[in-house]
Order: sequence, then structure tokens, then C-alpha cells
Amino acid sequence: MIASDPLEAIEYTGGWLFDQSLAGWDVTVHVLEGGNTRPLGILGATVFDLGCSLENRKDGPWPQALAISTSLFTGDERVHKRTLAAIDSGRADIRFWGPEVTELDTRYATVPHRLSAAAQAFKRRACAAAHLGDDRVTPVESFRIASTARCESLVPAG
Repeated sequence: MIASDPLEAIEYTGGWLFDQSLAGWDVTVHVLEGGNTRPLGILGATVFDLGCSLENRKDGPWPQALAISTSLFTGDERVHKRTLAAIDSGRADIRFWGPEVTELDTRYATVPHRLSAAAQAFKRRACAAAHLGDDRVTPVESFRIASTARCESLVPAG
């Protein structure tokens, strides 16, 4: 996950993050701006500084899924360039949330992620810890998935 700040990640993708963690995935959130990261821990995520992550990224295991804020995609050249390369390579499930980006109109399809009951409960708890209202917890979170992946959810191997 790549987000501007922890609040953005919780609000728009908190349930999906929890469901991925519950399914056995290692969930990391790389944020541009700091803030209270405890609520992301409630969702099962480990938090890293995005600037350090981008500077220190060497060849290594590539994530199987990336969720990216469209505002960060359009506002940070490093994220923009690496995201387009990842979409072109087809190496990962790339999903976006936030305002639509004209540049990507033909490259992704909108799909819902229906949150489990546990994800809704844990997102509610994370929202409370982040001082976000209960109205941020809905049964569905919507994503735009890059057309090379076009899958609604990932299932861990094994």
C-alpha cells in the first residue's frame, strides 16, 4: 500500500488491508507523511516511510499486490514512474483509490471489495483510534484495478 498518510489508508482501504492480513498476507503501508500509525497496526499492517522505501528499494521480492492513492500517483513523480512500470510489467495486482486519473482511464476497471464482518469491525476500531467517524466504515470499498491483473481479490498460495 502506498498512501499520502495513515488516515487516507485507513479511510479508503482499511477493510481491504485487514482482509488481506487475515488471509495471511504480509501487509505493509508506505506513507509519505507521518502521523498516528497505531490504527494501521489494528488492521494488521506494518508502516514504513515512503521516502525511505523508494530510496532503499533494491532488487528483491516484488509485492504481489499494490494499492496506490491516485493523489499520490499524480503528485509524486517517483510513484508515478514506478507504478506505470509495474502496470506494464504485469507483475502485480495494482489497484487505485481516490479521484479518477484520465491518464489511466483505459488501463483499469472498477471493482468492489466486499469487507468481511471482521474487517468492518476492525476498521471501525481503527477509525475510532484515528478519530475518524463511523461513517467511514461501509460494507464495500471500491478500487480501480489495472487491466493487466483484473482480479477482484487475491488468494494466498498454499
